[in-house]
Amino acid sequence: MQYKKLDTSVVRNGVYEHYRGNKCIVVDIAKDADKEGDEFCVIYRALYDHGQLYTTAIDRFTGMNSAGEPRFRLLKIEEENRNPEHVYPTITM
Repeated sequence: MQYKKLDTSVVRNGVYEHYRGNKCIVVDIAKDADKEGDEFCVIYRALYDHGQLYTTAIDRFTGMNSAGEPRFRLLKIEEENRNPEHVYPTITM
């Protein structure tokens, strides 16, 4: 079996802002088991609305909206500036 190396700019544990203003944190990137080939999804947790967990195709996550803006943009948030009341998921491998 041949595996494709995933080349993406999506940062795990990175905080992103959706073009409509909501923020989320990327939990991980997963291969879509229901599709043939190497189709990947971004799994992210909303930092609003009770922390719901969502998934979307990686191409959609990194793509542009109809106005030509990035759908999600990475925010530069230093660890000490994160909300101490919020539980952020961590990635361990």
